[in-house]
Amino acid sequence: MIFFIFALVGAAALRAHEFTDLQGRKLDAEIVSATNDQVTLKRASDGRAITANVSIFSAGDQKFIREYAAANVKHVFEVRYTKKKQDEKKVEGGGSEGTLENWFYVISIRNMSAMGVEGVTLNYSIYMKEAGANGRTPAKVVASGVDKLMGLPRNETGLIQTKAVEVVRLRPKAGYYFTSGEGGKSDQLAGFALKFTKDGKEVYSYATSPGLIAY
Repeated sequence: MIFFIFALVGAAALRAHEFTDLQGRKLDAEIVSATNDQVTLKRASDGRAITANVSIFSAGDQKFIREYAAANVKHVFEVRYTKKKQDEKKVEGGGSEGTLENWFYVISIRNMSAMGVEGVTLNYSIYMKEAGANGRTPAKVVASGVDKLMGLPRNETGLIQTKAVEVVRLRPKAGYYFTSGEGGKSDQLAGFALKFTKDGKEVYSYATSPGLIAY
């Protein structure tokens, strides 16, 4: 029992850092949370939480806190999007005619994290249900891509544009009909999924519908 208590105390001491303020006062504490501007510390002597501006500490400790903040930021993003048609052309063959359209997404990503983010990689996958697929047929990935959020300050918004994907819309020619009895067949964009990673680790994800995954 004595050894167990000693081990806990020793572990807490190893996590503690000696902070020095601009007046030379010292404090042994562990960082609980931090941003570029503010830090919350847990004092080693009694466990009391202390919140302070990063600017009151020495230059070395300011660097230490900001490096901790960058390595431990909780990534949160607000995602909005619009779907846009790039172009279209008429197509026909056999007993059907229609259009071949190219559609893409413009995705707005707002950084809602406690601080700016750097070096975040964004993978996206676009899903589609092909013409003639029944309601139980799952959507499949028709395009994927990678983008980077090189630097996105807090509350700022970045835009990405996905690759365009082909959407076919067909209808029977006069005097013809589809054997299914349908009046027309159309591919349907089923949405997209996003995966945000940093240093190879997933830090956030988003999908327009449940079950969609970014690859």
